[in-house]
Amino acid sequence: MNHKRQKEIEQLAKNLLTETNCYSYPPIDVEEVARRKGIQIIRFDFGEEVSGVLITEKGTSIIGLNPENGHKRQRFTIAHELGHYILGHQRSGMFVDTPERYFTMFNFRNAASSTGELVQEREANAFAAALLMPLDLIQKVIDDLKDKIDIRSQTDESYEDDFLVKLANAFNVSTQAMGFRLSTLNKLW
Repeated sequence: MNHKRQKEIEQLAKNLLTETNCYSYPPIDVEEVARRKGIQIIRFDFGEEVSGVLITEKGTSIIGLNPENGHKRQRFTIAHELGHYILGHQRSGMFVDTPERYFTMFNFRNAASSTGELVQEREANAFAAALLMPLDLIQKVIDDLKDKIDIRSQTDESYEDDFLVKLANAFNVSTQAMGFRLSTLNKLW
């Protein structure tokens, strides 16, 4: 995805947080964001292969969420499905996060989707990251954490690991998601 599109997605995520009045100190309450957009969240055991779905029919949208996934994964899935919704990827029918191929009525996400190979999947992942980890809030938490971590007592590597864990925990996301987000933001700064 190009730099211009990434900036647009960042702004759309920030606009959604502002519109829903959910732009606060982290972690972002992503379920409240969905509720305030009128999107119902239902939990259903889809099996191991499915993390979530976005169902849109006659102007109504529902996010189906696999409760068997960990809490942080569920948060990212909700944000990802909101990304499809806000970015206008949905159409009548359903997006399903599964390794199946594309079918006519269903827009299935396959294994390549999780690596970001499909444009819509990359965009939804970028939106989810921007929604859960807004740039200015990351900077605020970084500033707060710098005051709390004793740099002198740690090696560079342990400081970075500790810092990443604390930052990820502050946003209630995985360290992998935070690491990827920080890497992406470096391109934006």
